[in-house]
Amino acid sequence: MRGSVARLETGLRVRNFVRTLAIVLVFLFFAPIVHAQNLGETLQECPGTLTGSTQPQQIHLQATQDATTMVVIWATEGRSMGEVEWNGQTAASSDYCYNHDMAFHMATMTDLVPGEEVTYRVGNDGSWSDEYTFTQIDQSSKQFEWISIADHGDSSEGMDVSEAIISDTDARLVTISGDISYADGEQSAWDDWFNIQQDSMTVIPWITGVGNHENEPGYGFTPYEHRFDSDGQIESEMFWYSRQIPGVHMVFMSTEHDYDPDSTQYAWLEQEFASVDREATPFLIVYGHSPMYSSNSYHGSEIELRTALEQLYVENGVDLVIAGHDHFYERTWPVSAEMVMDTGNGDRFARGEAPIHLVIGTAGRSAYEDLDEPQPEWSAYRENSTYGWTRWVYDGEAREVSMAFYRIDGSIGDEFTLQEAPLSSESKDTILGVPGFGSVLPILAIFGAALRRLR
Repeated sequence: MRGSVARLETGLRVRNFVRTLAIVLVFLFFAPIVHAQNLGETLQECPGTLTGSTQPQQIHLQATQDATTMVVIWATEGRSMGEVEWNGQTAASSDYCYNHDMAFHMATMTDLVPGEEVTYRVGNDGSWSDEYTFTQIDQSSKQFEWISIADHGDSSEGMDVSEAIISDTDARLVTISGDISYADGEQSAWDDWFNIQQDSMTVIPWITGVGNHENEPGYGFTPYEHRFDSDGQIESEMFWYSRQIPGVHMVFMSTEHDYDPDSTQYAWLEQEFASVDREATPFLIVYGHSPMYSSNSYHGSEIELRTALEQLYVENGVDLVIAGHDHFYERTWPVSAEMVMDTGNGDRFARGEAPIHLVIGTAGRSAYEDLDEPQPEWSAYRENSTYGWTRWVYDGEAREVSMAFYRIDGSIGDEFTLQEAPLSSESKDTILGVPGFGSVLPILAIFGAALRRLR
């Protein structure tokens, strides 16, 4: 009996050794066509990618700071050397993985002409994707349309939002202010999320900021770093960066990393704001996850964020701050230090008074319905039980930006326009029904801020 057990144990050891040796030999055979990750890393992090289909999936465009380039990222079950073909050109991909059994590939299309259509496909000789087309963003365009969301995931409401984005053939870009897939450590949730969005992400780029749910249990920000690109490098650790579209400079900051005045991120924000030519680019938008202003009772205003950064935003003429985190919709008046600086003229405002803050965490996660009462004076409009997305239009002729909050039933919940030119003196000086009150608001705000500092 003992001899039989010993022979069985020996046989199992031999089989395990042979299996391990086979995996190593397979990898060594394919090693010349694998980029960016060595044998040890692959065997330790993602040995399952040594075999499997090389059919591209999860294909998504990533806009760069260069108007003549576009990055494309995709995934496959098995490791292989990938490439992108576009308009008669080819470029090899960087091929890599992390502690999840999917291989990732990132390649850059170059020499693109702004405003012209590009046809491309990704894969290799064994497996190619379908052909897709996109139009490279032209900074000189007089009209540009895009969609902004936050707190998405894959709920039925989230799928309604995805379908609306996919069907919108006029939008040229999507932004997400954090909490993207809600994988929370389950990496297949990312795979599913990307495959659902692929019909949109293959034709327009999605630009992302990190939220608290991108910091995953057991993984940290690793999945986010491998699946999105902000600097043309794999495993990017750039959590704050900017992108330019016609008339608008977009700044993506991280509320999940240090933003205090002595931090690297704060210094970068100072430099980035100062670099914007406001004559050529009249509007400045900051995207982040946690809100400076929120009257939702679940999370509410991030006071530390406001204390650290609000004055920097005001001094540099930030026009709009777009956040998520609280699962509802809210828009403030132009506000500074909780003081309303302007109430505009109906649904029209002039830039330069103070930032308008929006919470747009309505893209699919369970609604947070409890609100602070009474509604704060700085809160212009809020909805606590609806889902939807925001749609934006830059009009270069009028030099203005318009926003509409769409519910998933297609109705519009809120809308406004922000213009570069001042409002007429009549409309500005008749605020809250009090003639001349508009000119008093900045003085009251300064006085209020001084009182707070003395407390």
